[in-house]
Amino acid sequence: MKKSLILKLLCCGALLVGFSTGVFAQATRTWVSGVGDDVNPCSRTAPCKTFAGAISKTAEGGEIDALDPAGYGTLTVSKAMTVDGGTGSGWASVLNSGGIAGFTVNITTGTHVNDAVVILRNITIQGASQAPSLGGLNGINYVKAAQLFVKDCHIENQTGTGVKVNLTGTGIIYLENTDLSNVATGISMTTTAGTAVLEASHISVQGNTNGLTLTSNALAFVADSFFSRNIGGNAMQAGNTCILVVSDTKLYSNSTAINAVAGSQVRINASQIFDNTNGLAGNASSFQSGGNNKLGGNGASVAPTGPPLTTQ
Repeated sequence: MKKSLILKLLCCGALLVGFSTGVFAQATRTWVSGVGDDVNPCSRTAPCKTFAGAISKTAEGGEIDALDPAGYGTLTVSKAMTVDGGTGSGWASVLNSGGIAGFTVNITTGTHVNDAVVILRNITIQGASQAPSLGGLNGINYVKAAQLFVKDCHIENQTGTGVKVNLTGTGIIYLENTDLSNVATGISMTTTAGTAVLEASHISVQGNTNGLTLTSNALAFVADSFFSRNIGGNAMQAGNTCILVVSDTKLYSNSTAINAVAGSQVRINASQIFDNTNGLAGNASSFQSGGNNKLGGNGASVAPTGPPLTTQ
């Protein structure tokens, strides 16, 4: 009798352990909805309400998807993962008013802590800088990850920077089909070690003070993009130790289209630079051009004296 009771207790204990493991297990794909609840398991039929509520229930390398158009809150991404605002049936929005970042990418946990890939796509990040309360500081604050992909996103109304890359080692950000508007600086790039790399294509940077600012140890490739009405600063600036490569890009009606600080390298190919207060500015020997760019209507512009690009 005693033996039978012990066996029953052991079976019950095993069932409880199994149930507990099932409840707290992380899923590779989780879901959020505007009518969800963060106490839910974040499944398709029982979604969470916020990105922050879903991340603890999402496995490393997994994905959070939005089921409907809604505001899903700010998020610190601390492990390799994808956040997709449009895989479901809607579009995700993040309101980061109050002097904070919409997304902070800082990989501190997981088996891929040193080679983590983070993907953010189909998301609007709204800082509400013209609201009565304090506006958002940065749309995306990229602190640590091997690679960050930002695709099909809208970043707007930030009091600081749209995409701030502030690394302590090498990192790569891929920016594609994304617009940045009404922010103090569209994109800023710096690292204290290694190289901060940007590969940007089909981006629109309009109505800001500064567009793209490379501060230290940064390498940026910008292609097929549009920079306009960045007033009071530079549409693009390359600082000392930085390299900026611009191809098939339009720079219209900015205070300064491209500023090359001494010690930088700026290579321009097949681009249009029209109606800026200053076209090319700064250190003339930092510019390299293949002679296939179009400049017109600029108040002033230096003539590139650096080595010409090879034309095909």
